[in-house]
Amino acid sequence: MRIQTTQNVEIDFEVAGLGDRVLAGLLDYFLLVCYLMVAGIATAAVESTAVAVLLLLPYFFYFLVCEIFFNGQSIGKKARRLKVARLDGVQPTLGNYVLRWLLRFIDIDLTLGMAAILTVFISGKGQRLGDLAAGTTVIKVKPRLSLRDTIFARLDDDYTPTFHQVETLEESDIATAKDVLNTLATERKSHTTLLLGTKMKTVLENKMGLQSDLPPAEFLRTVIKDYNFVKGKV
Repeated sequence: MRIQTTQNVEIDFEVAGLGDRVLAGLLDYFLLVCYLMVAGIATAAVESTAVAVLLLLPYFFYFLVCEIFFNGQSIGKKARRLKVARLDGVQPTLGNYVLRWLLRFIDIDLTLGMAAILTVFISGKGQRLGDLAAGTTVIKVKPRLSLRDTIFARLDDDYTPTFHQVETLEESDIATAKDVLNTLATERKSHTTLLLGTKMKTVLENKMGLQSDLPPAEFLRTVIKDYNFVKGKV
C-alpha cells in the first residue's frame, strides 16, 4: 500500500495479512485468558467486589493501553511484527487508538471476529471497522537490515584483493551478485541455482575482462570483498 504523506512523500507499506492478524489476536487472547484465570483465583481468595473490578480493568483496556504505549503494537502484534499505522503516514493519535478500541467490541467480541474478517477482505487496505473509523490499518514492520542485506562485506585488516578489475563494476552489479550469493547459500542446491551462480559469474567475468577458475559461489564472494576493499580505499 502506497501512502502519500502530508509532506508529499510516498511511502510503501506492506499491509498485514489476515493470517498474521489472526495469529497475533490469538496470542493476545491466550495471554488474556491466562490473566483472567489468575485474576479469578485472586478474586476468589479475597472475596471482594472492588478487587474483582480492579483486576478486570487490564483485560478490558489491554489493547488500548498496549497500542498507546507500545507504538501501535500489542504483544501479539509485536510477536508477528505488525503495528497500527495511519493511512496518511502520520503517527496515530490517542483518538485513533480509542476509536479502534471502541469498535473492537463489534469487530471482534460481539461477532467473534467475523465482522473484522469480512471488512478486512472488503476494504482492500486491510481495515476492520475500527480501522475504517480511525483512518488506520495494520502493516508489517520491516526487520532491521543486516549486513547480509547490503552490498557491504566484512574484511580482515590484512585482506588482499584478488581482482583489482572490480573497479569497472557498479554498485548494481555487486547488489545483484550479493542476491545471487545469498540464494546459493540459503536455497537447496539444484540445477537452477547452480546455473544462476554460473551465469552471474560469467557476467562479472565479461565485465571485468577476465576468467577465473574459482567456483561460482567463491568467485562471487571474492568479487564482493574485493569491491568493498577497492572502493573503501577511494
